[in-house]
Amino acid sequence: MEIWTAFKYSCLLPGKRAAFRLNRLPMDKAVLYVVLLVLAVSCLHIPALLTDGSVSGLNAIQFVFYFLFAYVLIVLCGVLAGISLLACAGYGLRKLWKRKLAYQHLWKMSCFAMTVPFILHIIIHEWVTKNGFVSAVLLIGYPLICLAAMILHYPETKSRHVSSKEGEEHG
Repeated sequence: MEIWTAFKYSCLLPGKRAAFRLNRLPMDKAVLYVVLLVLAVSCLHIPALLTDGSVSGLNAIQFVFYFLFAYVLIVLCGVLAGISLLACAGYGLRKLWKRKLAYQHLWKMSCFAMTVPFILHIIIHEWVTKNGFVSAVLLIGYPLICLAAMILHYPETKSRHVSSKEGEEHG
C-alpha cells in the first residue's frame, strides 16, 4: 500500500474498512507515514521561523540543517511520544472492552488517527496555535475518540470458560 493510499484511508477513519486496511501495513510504513506527515506540518512553520529573528544569523544551508535536525526532529519526537501515550490509552480501552488487539496494532492505529488533526492544524494553523483549548481537543480528543471507535470494530476475546461438567471429568 502506497503512502498516498494510507493517507486516503487515514482520512476515512474511524471506519471499519479503513482501520482494517491500515492495520495490514507494516510498522516501517506507518513510521514513514508519520515522519512525512510531521515534515509536511513543520514546513508550515518555516515563515514563522524566518520572521522570528532567532535564526536570522543563519545562511540557507545552516537553516536547512537547523530546520531538519533540530526543529523537525524535536517535533517528531514529541509526536511519537504522543502516539505512544495514545496507544497506551487505547491499550487500557482494549483491556476494558476485552478486544483482540496487540499494542503494535494500537500504535499503528494511533499513527493514522493523527492525520485529521494535523490536516485541520494546517488549515486553521493560526487559530489553533493561539487557542490552547482548541489545540488540545484537536490533538488529544479527536484521536482518542477515533481510536476508541476503531477498537470497537475488533472482536471481543473469547473467555476460556470450562463448563462444570468437563471440569468434573478431568478433576
